[in-house]
Amino acid sequence: MKTIVITGSTRGIGHGMALELLKLGCRVMISGRNKDQVDSVVKKFSAVFGNDKIAGCPCEITSYEQIQALWAGAVKAFGTVDIWINNAGVTHPTMNVQDLTPADIKNVVDTNITGLMYANQIALRGMTAQGHGFIYNMEGHGSHDEFIAGLAVYGATKRAVTYFTNSLLLEIDGETIKAGLLSPGIVMTDFIINEMRKLPPDRFETAKIVYNCLADTVETVTPWLAENILANEESGKLIAWLDTEKAQARFESDAYCSRDLLSQFGL
Repeated sequence: MKTIVITGSTRGIGHGMALELLKLGCRVMISGRNKDQVDSVVKKFSAVFGNDKIAGCPCEITSYEQIQALWAGAVKAFGTVDIWINNAGVTHPTMNVQDLTPADIKNVVDTNITGLMYANQIALRGMTAQGHGFIYNMEGHGSHDEFIAGLAVYGATKRAVTYFTNSLLLEIDGETIKAGLLSPGIVMTDFIINEMRKLPPDRFETAKIVYNCLADTVETVTPWLAENILANEESGKLIAWLDTEKAQARFESDAYCSRDLLSQFGL
């Protein structure tokens, strides 16, 4: 039985991973910015999996003190943290850099870079003290030099996540303390759905073709991620749902190119 902390786990991919890891017998610490949402998810999961398998702690990932409290809360609830998943992240409206507000830029950089670095440091210190642990950081668009107009700031932060993690691997022993990367591919979360609705007609039609072929639902991706997280013992591993080879195969598949995934989201 593994004890797992997942930042940003009240909705989306984080929520899906929490559910699937609970199904696999793990104990999970839920976190998110909103206390009411954290409490609601904990109550829902407790009713299914039992109070001993689930705990929660509100956490603003840009606050060092709140991340420290999240670690302390997990240790208090479960005694140890075996796996820490840095899933919390935000993006900005799909628009050119010159049109973003300073608040848009600050929010993405503070959350996706500074908050992630804080969380890694706190988890590393805690895991060093307890003598074991595995940290996973979440990749995204831009991690491997993908470029799309309108996502420059978000993509830059995700490229930084990959660089940071690969550099971190040089600082840990890879035996007692391990680290890796998760790449969920294109997942139809609320944010993507809402951003799709804001696109002008020409960009929407282009995006629709790509998303219908390459995107997947939370319910499709997260069981696979959960199983591979628990099966992996290799430090430095990238657990990628949609790699380049798989994406190319989809573009060459009539079944994927002709499907209408987005219709179930009203798009």
